[in-house]
Amino acid sequence: MVVVVELSIVPLGSGVSVGRLIAAAVKELERLGVKYQVTAMSTVYEASSIGEAFRVAEAAHEAVFKAGAVRLITTVKVDDRRDRKRKGMEEKVEAVERLLREGLTRT
Repeated sequence: MVVVVELSIVPLGSGVSVGRLIAAAVKELERLGVKYQVTAMSTVYEASSIGEAFRVAEAAHEAVFKAGAVRLITTVKVDDRRDRKRKGMEEKVEAVERLLREGLTRT
C-alpha cells in the first residue's frame, strides 16, 4: 500500500525568509529515507501506511522547531486509497498527463 501525503509547514514569527527552516524538514525526510517531492507550496511524500505517514509528518514538524522556529502551522493531507494497489505518487500525475495528451479532459 502506498499512502500519498501532502505536508505544508508554515513557520510564524521567524521572519519573511523561512527557506532555512523548511530545509530542515526536507533533510529529516531524507534522513528517514522517504521518497518526496518539494513543490512551491508544500512537500508531497509517500508512506507505506497511515501510521508511517503521520510519524514522518511529526518528525518533519519537530525538525523545524529544532532548527529554530518558535511557532508552526502544519497541514497534513492524506490520500489513502485501499481499493487498488498504487505504484506511487507519480501515478496520480501520470494519469492526468495521459488524459491531457489524449484530449480526454472533462468539464
